Amino acid sequence: MSLSSNRPLWGSPVLPPNQVAELRRKLVEERDRIISDYRRDLTAAQSTREEGAEDLEELASLYRSREFLFARSEEDRQKLLLIEDALQRMDEGTYGLCQWSGEAISRARLRFIPWARYSIDVQEKIENGQIMETANEW
Repeated sequence: MSLSSNRPLWGSPVLPPNQVAELRRKLVEERDRIISDYRRDLTAAQSTREEGAEDLEELASLYRSREFLFARSEEDRQKLLLIEDALQRMDEGTYGLCQWSGEAISRARLRFIPWARYSIDVQEKIENGQIMETANEW
């Protein structure tokens, strides 16, 4: 379903401007936190060296630590993409609309997960495999 329309390039069809501004602030803060954490974790993962490992157990521990840091970085990268998408939808005026159904996402859900792309009903159906996620394939 395409949500392109003649909406203004600001605001939201669902939320008043002051709530959109507050959610934008939260999104930007979370984006900045993720970027900072990502840089820190990436540096830590890259600095984990095999040199100096006394035995195979210590080497395995180093590998596990490095893999954990890289996996965390990937999760943060995915969340960062969702945040950037939410900020773009705010600019386009489609923020707050479910990208699958076009219906409004509840204000409570947006306050809890400001990068939410789907209404709670649609999200549950996606997670249960009842429908396929469609918008913005990464």
